[in-house]
Formats: sequence, C-alpha cells, structure tokens
Amino acid sequence: MMAILLLSSVVVGVFVGRWSSLRLPDWSINVVLYVIVFLVGVDLSKEKVRFDVVKKVLLSVAATVLGTYAGALALSFFSSMKRFEILAVASGFGWYSLSAIIISNLYSAQLGAIAFFSNVMRELYAIVLTPILSSYSKTAVVSIAGATSMDTLLGPISHYTDRETSFLAFAHGFVVTMLVPILVNSFLAFR
Repeated sequence: MMAILLLSSVVVGVFVGRWSSLRLPDWSINVVLYVIVFLVGVDLSKEKVRFDVVKKVLLSVAATVLGTYAGALALSFFSSMKRFEILAVASGFGWYSLSAIIISNLYSAQLGAIAFFSNVMRELYAIVLTPILSSYSKTAVVSIAGATSMDTLLGPISHYTDRETSFLAFAHGFVVTMLVPILVNSFLAFR
C-alpha cells in the first residue's frame, strides 16, 4: 500500500507541476528532505549502537557494492558500452543527480543521461520492491536502496522493517553516499 501511495504521490506531483501555476522554490525540496531525515534520526536515537551494528553496516555496504558491480558486469555482456562506463554508471548506487553530473562533466553528456536514468530506475525499483522484499530479507531492502537508503527510501524502509534496520539503512546510505564520488571518478579514470 505504501509503495502505491509513494508512486501515486510522484505521479500527482508531476501532473500538478506540469499543468498548474504552482511553483515551489528550489530550496523547499531540501527542507522537506532534511525534516524527514531529522525525524527518522530522532526515532533512531532510541537505539544503542553496538559493535555488531558497525559490522552489519560494513557487511551491507560490501554486499551493496559487490552485488551492484556483479549485476553491472553481467549486463555488460549484452551492451556495446565499455565496462568502465557501465561500472561508472553503476557506481551511482541510486544517487542519480550527483553521478549524472560527474559523468556528464568528466566524460560525456550521453553517459551522464544513462547514469541519471539507470539510477532513477534503481530508486523506483527499490520503492516498489521494499514492501515485497522486507518480508524475506531486511538487509536486501537496505542494499537495493543503495545510497538512497538514508534519505528517499528511509521512510519506506522504516515503515516495513524495524528500528534496527532503519538505523542500518541510515548508516549504510551514509557510507555508500560517501563512496559514490570516489568510485565514479575512479572508473572514469580508466578511459
């Protein structure tokens, strides 16, 4: 139900933005995102951080990175793109705005557009799959979200899982977000 509400909200937002005179200031999106992250942070503050949580965060980050690259390499056999290009695109881990800009500025606008689209699709898949996957594996929900597990997907992850998984999602998203510019630039250096 939450996935339907999230997707419906996006569709309604597109229609309202497209066919009405309503224009929100650019900063308003960031303010709403900060409020959501703040509220989740308040909720997470009730958890005590233990060493095994740090271990879980590092393992989930490793699983996300390695799983993403394994999938990207498997798909590379069906593409005419160079492997470093595919891996650079995959290194966005759902952070479509930054990865697309880095790739467009350092390599090509075409590959930047591919990075934007593929990382938006990753986020949409994560939104749709969160309710389904959460009943099978809470860490899979975190990994599929990639960098967005600490922001856009934090709400749905919190809704469909528990506090510990929400904390894991936030920490995981933070670490993966820090890796995005490093890994994207690293693969672009191979050109």
